[in-house]
Amino acid sequence: MAFAVAIFMLVTGCAGASGTLSDSNGADPRPARELTVFAAISLSEAFREIAVAYESEDSGVSVELNLAGSQRLRTQLEHGAPGDVFASADHRQMELARIGGLVDGKPAVFATNRLAVIVPKEDPAGMVTDVYDMGNQGIKIALALPDVPAGRYAQEMISRLENSEVKSDLHLTSRILANVVTLEPNVRGVAAKVALGEVDAGVIYVTGVSTDYIRDRVRVIPIPEQSHVVAAYPIAALREAGDSLLAEDFIRFVLSPKGQLILAGHGFGPASDP
Repeated sequence: MAFAVAIFMLVTGCAGASGTLSDSNGADPRPARELTVFAAISLSEAFREIAVAYESEDSGVSVELNLAGSQRLRTQLEHGAPGDVFASADHRQMELARIGGLVDGKPAVFATNRLAVIVPKEDPAGMVTDVYDMGNQGIKIALALPDVPAGRYAQEMISRLENSEVKSDLHLTSRILANVVTLEPNVRGVAAKVALGEVDAGVIYVTGVSTDYIRDRVRVIPIPEQSHVVAAYPIAALREAGDSLLAEDFIRFVLSPKGQLILAGHGFGPASDP
């Protein structure tokens, strides 16, 4: 039961970071300056730590995190959800936000990520021992939806596998995609399906492998280097930000050595990665 609850929290990214000001007697706190950050769910742990670190530098600021798939965050913003900063897991969702008039200024790439194929740790049958096994008959695979950054990256990686010099297979992509039994709204949903043993394999970000309640329940299957896809994460202030100066200051913090160190601690690569 506890594991199921933890998986629900993992997939929904329920908990955000927040801060308030209170007096020394513990009386009712008075609201701090609030900053609402819409961040890709793969950034959950890193941005929670960044939020706390940012708040610690200015006790008058409270950072609220809205964590979900990048495409869902963009849709929320298009429908008028109030926010100050948007951190996407790919350029496509950020560009759509820019075209929609949601973004103020030029987005900056602040981190990179890579993909990982994961399988249940307790898999006595050994259904998937290398990435090419995902195309075998009877294999059940979980991917994120194609319009989700992780889903798009996964399909690009699968296409690269088909044309790999290691094991060229002209029909590998179609066989792997035929084995997909679930398309999840975000990468955490994929991780949960694998951890629960509901599928034989899934494609997530490498940063998600060490997530609590997942790291002890999955194994990583190596992806050939030439088939790897690098995910770039852009960040930008939103045009309707309540405090544009505060939004820009938060972005500077994310790009600062301190912010970059936190991201690196959660497995993200620097923005300078190819």
